[in-house]
Amino acid sequence: MAALGFVLFAGFRAGLLLASWEDLQEVSVWGIARCFLVGMKFDAIPIGFALLPMALVLMIASDASLARKRLRRLLVYYAATAVTFAVAVEIIGVAFFLHENARLNSMSIGYFCLEAAEFIWQNYPVWLMVPGTAVLFVLVCLALKRVFRAPAHASGLPGPRWVRPVRGVVLIALCVLACNGGVKGGPVRRGSANFSHNRIVSQLAMNNFYTAYSAVRSSLTDSRHELTLHPFPPADRAARVAGEMLFQSADAPAGAASNPLWRRTVTGKPPLDYNVVMIVMEGMAGEPVGALGNRPSHTPQFDALCREGLYFDRMYAVGCRTSRGLIGLLCGHPDRGGTSLMKMPWDRGSMLSLPGIFRRRGYRTLMIYGGRAKFDNMGEFLTRGGIDTVIQQEDMPPSVEPDTWGVSDEVVFDKAHQTFEQMGDRRFFAVVLTVSNHEPYVVPAGRTAMLPPDEEGHYKRINAYRYADWALGEYFRMARESKYFQRTIFVLVADHGRTLHPRRELDVPGYRVPCLIYAPGLIRPGRVSTVASQTDVPPTLLSLMGGEYEHCFLGRNLLAVAPGDGFALMHEDDRLAMVVGDRAILQRPGSGPLLFEIGPNSMDPAGADAAGHHEVATLQERMLSYYRMALELHLDEAYCAPRSPSRR
Repeated sequence: MAALGFVLFAGFRAGLLLASWEDLQEVSVWGIARCFLVGMKFDAIPIGFALLPMALVLMIASDASLARKRLRRLLVYYAATAVTFAVAVEIIGVAFFLHENARLNSMSIGYFCLEAAEFIWQNYPVWLMVPGTAVLFVLVCLALKRVFRAPAHASGLPGPRWVRPVRGVVLIALCVLACNGGVKGGPVRRGSANFSHNRIVSQLAMNNFYTAYSAVRSSLTDSRHELTLHPFPPADRAARVAGEMLFQSADAPAGAASNPLWRRTVTGKPPLDYNVVMIVMEGMAGEPVGALGNRPSHTPQFDALCREGLYFDRMYAVGCRTSRGLIGLLCGHPDRGGTSLMKMPWDRGSMLSLPGIFRRRGYRTLMIYGGRAKFDNMGEFLTRGGIDTVIQQEDMPPSVEPDTWGVSDEVVFDKAHQTFEQMGDRRFFAVVLTVSNHEPYVVPAGRTAMLPPDEEGHYKRINAYRYADWALGEYFRMARESKYFQRTIFVLVADHGRTLHPRRELDVPGYRVPCLIYAPGLIRPGRVSTVASQTDVPPTLLSLMGGEYEHCFLGRNLLAVAPGDGFALMHEDDRLAMVVGDRAILQRPGSGPLLFEIGPNSMDPAGADAAGHHEVATLQERMLSYYRMALELHLDEAYCAPRSPSRR
C-alpha cells in the first residue's frame, strides 16, 4: 500500500513536469531528480496517516479476526477509499496546477472549492467525477481483494505469537516517521522544497495533501505562525525600521502606545470637498496594457486617460487576488498569508479604511460591484468598515451575455453613472469594481473590434481587455457630460497583476499594475516613476484632498517621496518580495534571501559581491520589519484608531 501511494503521487508529479516541460529548460537533471526525492518526504506524510489505522489493526486484532472475511473486506474498502480519495485530490490538484502553477493552497480552498463552484461546474466536466470516482473505487476494490485475501490455513498468520505484535509496533513506528516526513528534528517544512529557483519544480516537490492541510490550518488560525516562517527582526527593532520607512515630513506621531505607526498628517492645504471615485479594474495588467509600456496596446482608451492624468508607472499590487488588492487600496495594508483579511472575523469593521475616513468627513460612501457582494466576504467587510451602500449584481439589469462572475462592465458603469447623477450636490466616495476581464472572458459582441478565435484561447483573453477598455472609455464619455465630473477625482487602478513567467518563484514584474489619478482641471497631469505599492494609494489620495488626518497606513504620499526612495512589498502564499529601485529581494521559508535585477518584464539574479551582500542584508531587514509590523498590528487588532492611550 505504501509503495502504491508513492507510485501514485510520483506519477502525477511526473505528468505535471512533462506538461510544464517548456518552463523547465534551465532546470538540471539533478534538479528534476531532487524534485522526486524531496517529493517523497512530502508524499510520505499522507501515506503515513492513511496506513496508520491499518498498522493498528494488524497489531491489535487477533489471528482469528484477521482470518475472517468481514475484517478483510473492511480493510479492502478502507484501502480502496484511501486510494480513490488520493486520486480524486490529485486530479483536482492537476486542474489547479495547470491554472495557477501551484499546489492546492489557500486560494484553492477558499476560492476554487467554494465560491467558484458555479464557474467550475459550467466550464469543466466536473459531473464526470461522480461516476468516474465510483468506477475507480470498484476497480481498486477488485485489485486489492486478492492482496487482502485471508490465508488458506485456519489458524491465521504463521509463526510465533510475538512476531505479529512486534511487526505491528515496527509498522506503527514507520507510519509515525512517515507522518513526520522523516527522522530529522521536527516535521517537514515547506522550506525543504525551496531547493530550486524554478517555481514549478519547487511547487511540484510538495504534495497536495500537505499544502491543502497547511492552507486549512492557516485559515483557522490568527496567522501568528507566520512569525516563524522567516527570520524576522525583534518587534522593537521592526517597529523602529518600519517607522523610518513610512514617516514623512508631514507626519507626526499621534501618541498611540498600542500602535507606533499611528500618526497625524498635516497636508498644509485647506480640505477639499471633491467627490472621489475609485475604479478598481479587474485584471487590467500584463502585456495587453499599453500604459505599462507594452506594444501592441489593446487598451487605447485607458492609455489616453493616462496621458491626461497623474500616472504612476511603477506601481505594484500587494497580492494576486482582488480581495488582497482591495485591502491594499482601501486599507493601505499589504494583507497577509493564507486567508485574506476580508475573511477574518476579528477584522470585520475594525480596520482603518478610506471609506471610514471619508464617512467621518461627511461623505456618502458606496460600493458598486458587478458581482455578488458575498464573494470573499467583500460586502460585509466593507460595510462594517465604512461603506454605507452596496450596489451589486442583483441591483442591476442582466448582461446581454451571461457571465458566471456577474454583469458586464458596461452595465456596471451605467449603474455607477446613474447613481452618481442621483447624488446631486451631496459629496460621495465610491468604489467601482468591474468583472468582465476575468475568466471565462465572456463579453458582449459588437462593442469594439475583436480578434478572431484561436485554438489556444489567447485572443479570447485579449478581447476581454479590449471590451473592458471600451466600456471604460464609454463611461468617461458619459461622465464628462455630467455635473459631478467637474468636482470628482477618479482613481483608476488594477486589482492585481498577471503572471508573466510561471517558472519564477514569485513573478515580481507580473505584479506591476497601472494606477492613474484622473481629474482634468483639478489635478495637474504628469508621470510619477517612483516605485510604489497599492498601499500608497490611500495616503496619496488623502494628501491631495488636503486638511489633516490621522492614520497608520502602511504606505506613503507618493508625491512627497524622492524618485529613488520608493518601495513595494508583495506577498504570495508564504513568499515575500520587496522592490526598491531596480532591485528586488525575495524571501522564501527555510532559505536565504535572493536578490534580483528588475526590469519592466525581466527578473535576473543580481551579483553577489561584498556590496551586494550588505544590500541584501539591508533590504531583508526592511522587508521583514515592514511585514512584521503589518502582522503585529493585525494580530493585536491595533490597525485602527486607538481606543485609549493604554490599549494593547
